[in-house]
Amino acid sequence: MVARVEIGVPSRSMSAASDATRSRAVQWFVRGGVLVVPGREPVRVGVAPIVLGRDPSCAVVLEDREVSATHCELRAEGPGVLLRDLGSRNGTFVGSVRVREGILTAPCSIQVGASVLAFEPLEKERVDVGFDEAFGPLVGASPRMRHLFRLLREVSPTDLSILITGETGTGKELAAQAVHENSTRSAGPFVVVDCASIPGALAESLLFGHERGAFTGATERRNGAFHDAHRGTIFLDELGELPPELQPKLLRALAERKVKRVGASAYDTVDVRVLAATRRDLGRSMNSGRFRSDLFFRIAQMRVELPPLRDRREDIPLLIQRVCERMGRSERAAEVVDLVMTTLAQHDFPGNVRELVNVASVAASLPSGAESVAAMLPLEGGGVVVAPTSAFGEAKRDAVAAFEQRYFGELVRATGGNVSEMARRAGMERHHVRVFLKKHGLSAK
Repeated sequence: MVARVEIGVPSRSMSAASDATRSRAVQWFVRGGVLVVPGREPVRVGVAPIVLGRDPSCAVVLEDREVSATHCELRAEGPGVLLRDLGSRNGTFVGSVRVREGILTAPCSIQVGASVLAFEPLEKERVDVGFDEAFGPLVGASPRMRHLFRLLREVSPTDLSILITGETGTGKELAAQAVHENSTRSAGPFVVVDCASIPGALAESLLFGHERGAFTGATERRNGAFHDAHRGTIFLDELGELPPELQPKLLRALAERKVKRVGASAYDTVDVRVLAATRRDLGRSMNSGRFRSDLFFRIAQMRVELPPLRDRREDIPLLIQRVCERMGRSERAAEVVDLVMTTLAQHDFPGNVRELVNVASVAASLPSGAESVAAMLPLEGGGVVVAPTSAFGEAKRDAVAAFEQRYFGELVRATGGNVSEMARRAGMERHHVRVFLKKHGLSAK
């Protein structure tokens, strides 16, 4: 059996943080550790991830045939050191227990392949997470978000490539844009490339440009995304979906800061900073051969992870307040906060902040009165009661069906019925999207 230990920063209740708490810097305790590799100098484990594996690009290279190219990683987080398996072939073990993810807080042995490593925890460190409750459009007063904002503020003025990870709806593109706006390149362009929607035949042209006559339909010379981002920032969204045949060419562009148009014989120099985001586990993609490890380490000079909303529920009141302010309905904020805390107290928000913003926007737009508003959630115009006024099973089925109807209805409108685009946005396979469309009587293009 594979054991999984859920990781999360200890959270407060969902009630809004007091003014006193918000006015001072919160201290976040991080305990690092030391990894002892036989025959080598001990390796200090800190906040930056340390990847172990056979690949020469790994921070700790293990010459062990039973170890995968990128086997596992360790980094200081919360009360100890996070150990995460990266989709290795033979697994990662703590003692005799195989783990996918867990927090190490006591001395132990870690087995990867045929290699046994020793882990020793360090004393706790006090980390000043800062005063900021926002970074660009990102909002949060929890220690984890304040620590993230401080990190992003410090790394933004540099030219380091950053890989932003996190579930759908956590705000990865917003984080990338905020980094650009706080960088020395803020006056330059911010170019977004959706790697999931790049047509295979035109992928190279879209990224690097083409010469006139390079292929059928190339009637004029055109710039690619890297040219458009010159002296600015290029954001590669959904990096894990990048076609394999394009990865070595992207690696060359990042390493040499030069790109060659399709059909050209010479390279053009480009001055760009690269930010990327993914919701996929690139460790597993590297081990399966779907993603190049050298490209990963080139892009992930710095890695930041946006936590899911369920791991920072104490930020919900502040997020709702900002939504109401943006809508010009500040007077409804307290009522919407109370409604969400009561009606959706056990809801995990699988759509994360995006889903919360949607729910809060609907609630703030409806007439005042908790009962009438509760009867409308999560639909804008439906009549589904998600408050505890009926049997749990029946209420849950109605709420789930209502959410599906509204979610996929909006998805159809937003994408013009393009099933491939709907699948990308929803993080689902296309045939699953079609099942939901048929279930709720929605039509696709």
